[in-house]
Amino acid sequence: MAEEKGSNLMRLAIGAGILAAGAVALAVFVPKSRWQKIGAPIKTAGLPLIAAVTAWATGMWADMTAPTPPAFDDMRPFDEF
Repeated sequence: MAEEKGSNLMRLAIGAGILAAGAVALAVFVPKSRWQKIGAPIKTAGLPLIAAVTAWATGMWADMTAPTPPAFDDMRPFDEF
């Protein structure tokens, strides 16, 4: 189970890096006048968008930190008697 969570965290880190690189590229290469034209509709949709992203991140955090039962990898029989 730990390997699966590690893999998911690695994918999350890679995805965050790609999004960050894209955001930096947009900030550098898109002129300020174009950002001002695009900004008006985004301001009206900002609060629902922020709420949706927060809910998504909270759900992801809950999934990643949820308690899990122990995993026994050995195939030995149980010695209960």
